[in-house]
Amino acid sequence: MRFPLFLLLAILLSAGAVSAQYSAIRGKVLDEGSSEGVIGASVLIEGTSHGIATDLEGGFQLANVLPGNYTLIVSSVGYQSQKVLDVKVQSDQAVTLEIKLKETVEMMEAVVVRAARTTNTQNAVVSEIRNAAQVVSGVSQQQIKISQDRDAAQVMSRIPGVTVVDGRFVMVRGIPERYNQVMLNNAIAPSTEIDRRTFSFDLIPSSVLDRMLVYKSGAAENPGDFAGGLIKVFTNNAAEDNFLSVTVSGGYRAGTTMHPFLQSKGSKTDFLGFDNGFRKLPSAFPSTNLRDLPNSSPVRTQAAHSLRNNFVANQTNASPDLGVGLSFGRFWQLGSARLSTLTSVNLSQSFQTSQREFYRYLEQSDLSVPVEKRFAYIDSYYEKENKLGILSNWNLNLNAYNKIAFKNLFNQIGENLTIIRAGEDFIQQAGLPRKNYLYEYRSRSIYSGQLEGTHLFPAGSSSINWVLGLNYLAENQPDLRRFRTIRNAPAGMEVDGNEYRMVTPPSSNLYDTGRYFGKLSEIGGSHGLNYEKKIGGTEAKAIKLKAGYLVDYRSRDFSTRYFSYLIPGTVPVEQQEKLVNLPLNQIFSNANVTDQNGFRIEEGTRASDSYTASNFMGAAYAGITLPLNALNLSAGVRGEYNALQLKSSSETGSPVNVDNTKFSPLGFLNADYELNKSHKVRFAYNRTLNRPEFREIAPFLFYDYEFDSERIGNPNLKVASIDNFDLRYEFYPREGEVISLGGFYKHFTNPIETLILIRSESPGFSYQNAGKAYNYGAELEVRKSLEGITGSAFLNRLSANLNASLIYSRVDYGKNASAGQEQKRALQGQSPYIVNAIVNYLDEDTGWQIGASYNIFGKRIFAVGSSMFPTIYELPRHSVDLTVSKNFRNNLSLKAGIQDLLNMRYKFYQDTDRNAKIESGRDHPIFNYRRGSLVNISLTYTIK
Repeated sequence: MRFPLFLLLAILLSAGAVSAQYSAIRGKVLDEGSSEGVIGASVLIEGTSHGIATDLEGGFQLANVLPGNYTLIVSSVGYQSQKVLDVKVQSDQAVTLEIKLKETVEMMEAVVVRAARTTNTQNAVVSEIRNAAQVVSGVSQQQIKISQDRDAAQVMSRIPGVTVVDGRFVMVRGIPERYNQVMLNNAIAPSTEIDRRTFSFDLIPSSVLDRMLVYKSGAAENPGDFAGGLIKVFTNNAAEDNFLSVTVSGGYRAGTTMHPFLQSKGSKTDFLGFDNGFRKLPSAFPSTNLRDLPNSSPVRTQAAHSLRNNFVANQTNASPDLGVGLSFGRFWQLGSARLSTLTSVNLSQSFQTSQREFYRYLEQSDLSVPVEKRFAYIDSYYEKENKLGILSNWNLNLNAYNKIAFKNLFNQIGENLTIIRAGEDFIQQAGLPRKNYLYEYRSRSIYSGQLEGTHLFPAGSSSINWVLGLNYLAENQPDLRRFRTIRNAPAGMEVDGNEYRMVTPPSSNLYDTGRYFGKLSEIGGSHGLNYEKKIGGTEAKAIKLKAGYLVDYRSRDFSTRYFSYLIPGTVPVEQQEKLVNLPLNQIFSNANVTDQNGFRIEEGTRASDSYTASNFMGAAYAGITLPLNALNLSAGVRGEYNALQLKSSSETGSPVNVDNTKFSPLGFLNADYELNKSHKVRFAYNRTLNRPEFREIAPFLFYDYEFDSERIGNPNLKVASIDNFDLRYEFYPREGEVISLGGFYKHFTNPIETLILIRSESPGFSYQNAGKAYNYGAELEVRKSLEGITGSAFLNRLSANLNASLIYSRVDYGKNASAGQEQKRALQGQSPYIVNAIVNYLDEDTGWQIGASYNIFGKRIFAVGSSMFPTIYELPRHSVDLTVSKNFRNNLSLKAGIQDLLNMRYKFYQDTDRNAKIESGRDHPIFNYRRGSLVNISLTYTIK
């Protein structure tokens, strides 16, 4: 395994994290009206010269403070000064304050307040949402900690209008995940999948998250390539204290843990999330295509003998899920500068088994006649996942005016999947049961790093923010084995000798006796600069001028090779029968792959199975924010120049050269009107776009065993454009609380969708532009504490978070509709409703915290149908999670919970009668399975 050298150096430099302890007074100075940080405010311990100016976010830290009681004097030009009394500093315990200053135009006597310790980060997120110019939703680290969410994907399901697909991909407002843009610490994140444009949020452990924000309306300073949401993920900031924390966790999944688990032999480093070369194509394997060699060439035999005979699944019992994490923080006071770091390492292993019913049906022209099944299978899934995650974040506060942050996130993920498919094909060799196999191992290495600087000019009216981003993605899929076997006699009849025989192909293909080796590497770099100038007034009343640019470049190299074992026609029939009836541990051994009377290896790789691609995007923008008493207007323009290039070949071998260059002017308008300090109305309009991704335009054909279908790109895809409108009312009863109701409308031109193609007797998946589409809906969010509503101490500790969405969409293919295809229907992946609810009980005195969450979404299109294959829908499913945690006074915390308590079935049905409804008895199941409830427990011990 490889990862950036500076990550290792960061860990080594921080290894002495737990040494001398310091007491400190820290916090933020905020504008009382806007809750924005007051920059350059003076914070002084009364009677001493120990003081400091607040930084760009209003933050401050007075280090090296001896235990005792202190009074702070806080002052800033344009604000009333304050005295903060009774600041109690204890040995080795930092005090955190939040101080709000009132604006003034005259000199007044200092206002005296009492110090209050604040730890509720939910307040900070709600404040950020309230003060943002755009329509925003978000989730805080505090809310994350009270849930059973293990990764960012599960965290995202708590945000209004958001649903999670396949446990890793995110849809915003019912719009497919390809319409999202993801930024990690203010830099564009890579697309993590080779077959789709999306970001896999399950790669980021929830423990490293600081907050997540979903911008549902655009702004000139943000990238314009989105329609669902611009998702900003922020990892934990560098530590404010010296500490060392160790976490150990375990999980028991019903139906999986301690049950039989099948897996082919792997490498000794699988537990770290990567293969050590055990499965790779040997270095001595010919680099030239084997098809170019004579059939009798000994090189073919030597090449086959160099591959491992690894076609048997070994049975063990699935152990409990396990995880261990180590986090430590360290800070150094370097004169007036302060350097701090936070580093965490997480290692985990999880198991998942399930039984999936899988059906396909013949084309139905007369609905009065019962539908005939094409096949019926039971798929036994055995999934094992290993993750290694390293986060290392550094902050250097040079002074109150200059700050540099260096953030690094590295993930290594290994996914080991075995699928054994048993059932019958009712058309081909009907009556003979089948048993098909898939052994797949996929490892991914993902690094994302950002170097960011923020600088305030001494006059305090101008600032510059810049960011350098680096992304690296590598995916290795070595020795994917797919093969099919068929019983030698109908079910119930005895068989002499081997029960199943191997299905061998006449030529190399992706389905039978196949071995597939795939590699992808992508590197990307970005640089952005933002300049802001404030004219007149205080922070809340100043006119703000913004300008900047962003440059982003990505380069991808994708290559594959695949081979099949064939039996030449020159081999006698008796020998052929003997070969195909050999057991799995012998059939492809060296003794049976020979120059004569044995199997021969053949390569099916074509020029279309590899591609190289690059994308350059350059953008510049200018914007203005105008505070007009209670009305705030934010407007701007942005121009994006994008050049997408790809080189490959078609299935017939002709060159495919895609050169898609386009300049896109974009406009943005955001307005909010404060009815009073607690009530606000927002309106937004913006023009955004959605570009094709590398895989979507690549002509590469891949056989998807799970869905028994092929996937292929479309080089002719166009850029989609979207007009977005938002209107939202917000009510803030108290700090950290919000009640909002909003509506939105989106109009798409040339939207990109996944649709089913007719490829031979099986469906295929590709991408196509529809003519136009629209999407509108309403969103409700309630974040409310019950404190003070009654005199009950129990109710005072309760809080609720409810969000719900109603969405309607319609896509019109117009002239782009193919024969038999629905011309008008809902957008693929769009749910007509989404509901999330969370109830939390917190007793700070005893350290007990109890939470319960609920989620449901309406039926949504999984795959758009064709004339032969009806549209497939995913049906609603109720999900409930429970969490209990306890903080002990000796720095020990315990957390336990149940994920997916109801364990309801995942159901996918085809719309047989094509009426856009799923009705029992008229429509038919495609997939049907349960995954099992998961019981988790974790123990964390922290040394400060």
